[in-house]
Amino acid sequence: MKKTAVLLTAALVLSLAAPSVLAAQVDVTGQVETRFEYKKDDSGEYRLNGLTGIKLSPSLAAGDKVRLGIQFETQPDEFDDEDNPTRDFAADHGSMSTTLSRVWLETKGALWHGGPEVTTTIGDKELNWNAWVAHMNTRRGIAVEGLDLGVAKADVFYVWPKDDEDGRPMGIRVGSGILEGVDLSAMAVRRADKFNAAVSAATELNGVRLDGTLALDSARRYAFKVNAAMDAAENLTLKAGFRQMQAGFAPMYPELDEETGYIAPFHPDSDASGFSIGVETVQQGVTLTAEYDQPTNKAVLSAAKTFDVHGHAIEGKYTATIKAGEDVKHELEASTVTNLIPYLQGLGLSGELAVQGSNVEYEVGATYEAPNGMYLGAKYNSDSGAVVSGGLKVSF
Repeated sequence: MKKTAVLLTAALVLSLAAPSVLAAQVDVTGQVETRFEYKKDDSGEYRLNGLTGIKLSPSLAAGDKVRLGIQFETQPDEFDDEDNPTRDFAADHGSMSTTLSRVWLETKGALWHGGPEVTTTIGDKELNWNAWVAHMNTRRGIAVEGLDLGVAKADVFYVWPKDDEDGRPMGIRVGSGILEGVDLSAMAVRRADKFNAAVSAATELNGVRLDGTLALDSARRYAFKVNAAMDAAENLTLKAGFRQMQAGFAPMYPELDEETGYIAPFHPDSDASGFSIGVETVQQGVTLTAEYDQPTNKAVLSAAKTFDVHGHAIEGKYTATIKAGEDVKHELEASTVTNLIPYLQGLGLSGELAVQGSNVEYEVGATYEAPNGMYLGAKYNSDSGAVVSGGLKVSF
């Protein structure tokens, strides 16, 4: 009898839930890829290896006035930071666990009768609102976006602490066009007794495009960056920038460069004060650029042009990188797509040559996607040797 009651209860719950589930919008994004490569291994012998990877992220949105959002992720996803599959093709698939990564409730409408419409989110939300002081990734809390302040629009958030944070972060983002021709924005973040802020402005004055940002950390140390660009003549653009960071500047939530760890909007390779200048022009179809950055003491000169050779568009580019204390690095690149071979329509061909001092490196390659969706590739690098690859990939 008890077993029958349990079954009847389960059936009743499913029958009540079914209409809601069927009406929900379910989206699944992900990637499945298998790649084969014939290349040298660590011992210098050529071997055929296979790599595969699977990552899935289903999400569900249900409701009318109040929307429920749920997102899952499969672990492990078996891809590296460059989105290449990592698991050995011969290994067992193993058990992929489904992790509930995000849950949120969202509603759009006024918070009071006669008030402006805003978007209110409660739960997990991505809060990369400002690269200087509020690049927070996904956080759990409350966010209200679209507050009408009359002279400006504002968004606010209040989130719960994580890891070793000493308080609950809260912040406000404001954007205004109260001054004609000037875009103003500001971001402020507070956690416990710590306060960070950033103010930005952009405008065009007498043909010169200007933009700048000033940021402050909790100790009132500052960092700022200003940029200017102007079209001095037809097909001629001049650029200049200046940046300065006070020693010890350390906001709580900046966007950091993944490779160097430096604050990305300031400069991805340095935290030292400096300036940059550049010029770009197009002459007879050749795009010429010259840039110099200090204190990295690096100058980059380049020339790029698309050549028409017997009906083939060949993308060509030459780059010279000049850095203090190092030999000049010369790089030459060329690529095209050809249909000359009837059975290999859309065959891509490329070549690269890099010379720096006595070091010479070159690479040639070809890529092709078959009508059945399989991709094939072959390349030869003067240092690493030959690589022949092929595989299938589906992204959705």
